[in-house]
Amino acid sequence: MDYHLIISLIYLISSILYCSHLWTQNQSVSRWGFHTFRIGVALHTVDLVLTYLKGDPIAGGLDRSLYFFSWFIAIVYIASQSRFKASVFGAFVAPLAFLMTIPSVILPQGIIEHDPSLRNPWILIHIALVFLGEALFTIAFIAGALYLFQEKRIKSKRIGTFLMKLPSLTSLDNLNQVCLFVGFPLVTLGLALGLLSAKEIWGTFWSWGPKETWSVVTWFLYAVLIHGRLATGWRGRKAALGAVLGFGVVLFTFFVIGYLAPGRHDFLGTY
Repeated sequence: MDYHLIISLIYLISSILYCSHLWTQNQSVSRWGFHTFRIGVALHTVDLVLTYLKGDPIAGGLDRSLYFFSWFIAIVYIASQSRFKASVFGAFVAPLAFLMTIPSVILPQGIIEHDPSLRNPWILIHIALVFLGEALFTIAFIAGALYLFQEKRIKSKRIGTFLMKLPSLTSLDNLNQVCLFVGFPLVTLGLALGLLSAKEIWGTFWSWGPKETWSVVTWFLYAVLIHGRLATGWRGRKAALGAVLGFGVVLFTFFVIGYLAPGRHDFLGTY
C-alpha cells in the first residue's frame, strides 16, 4: 500500500474543503477540513516513524526533504490553531502540504543512493531543528502576506466576505511575531549543530559552500527582523514585509541554491 499516495489524497481533500469554505458561509466545511487535515498529519507521523524504525533516511533528496518539511509545516499549523484559531490558514497550508508530498508519490523510489550520514541521529536532529524553524517562518510568511492583503483592502475600503474571515490585523501581527521568536532560536540551534556535525563527518566546521553561505544570509536576515522587533519596535506592515522577504530567501536557498549549487547539501543524494 502506498501510504504517501493516501496521505497526499487526504491533504487534497482537506484543501478542497478549506478552499470551499472561502467561498461559502458554512463553518462546518472548515471544521471538516481541519478534521481531515489532522487525519492526514496523523498518518504522516506514523509513516515517518515507521520509516525511521526501518532504518531508512527520512530526509535526503528532493522528495524526502519536502515530505519531511511538509510534516513540520502541518504540525506548526495545528499548534497555531490552539491559540490563534486562524482556520483560514488551512486554505493555504493544506494545499501546500499536498503539493510538497506529491514528489514522494510520483518520483521513482530507490534510484538515489542516499548518503549514510543521514542515518546519523545528530544530522537528523540538525535537519529537524532547521525544518521546524523554517516551518514557523512559513506560517509567519502566510500571516505577513495576509496582513499586507488585508491592510490594502481596508485602506481602499474594499471589504468583502473573504476579508471578514481573516483574523484581525493585530492577530496576524502577533502570529507573525510568535513564529519569528520561536523559529529563530530553533534555526540557530540547528545551524550550530550542523557545524559540529560537519566537523565530525567532514573534518571541517565550514566549507563556504553556496548552501552554507546562503543559510547564513537567511539567518542574518531573520536576525535583523528580530532586532527590528525588539529594538526599534517594528510591527504591522514593516514586520509583515520582513516576513515575506525572509521567506523568499528561504525558498531561494532551499530550491535554487539547493538544486543548482548544493555542495554537500545535494538534493540528488543528501540534504
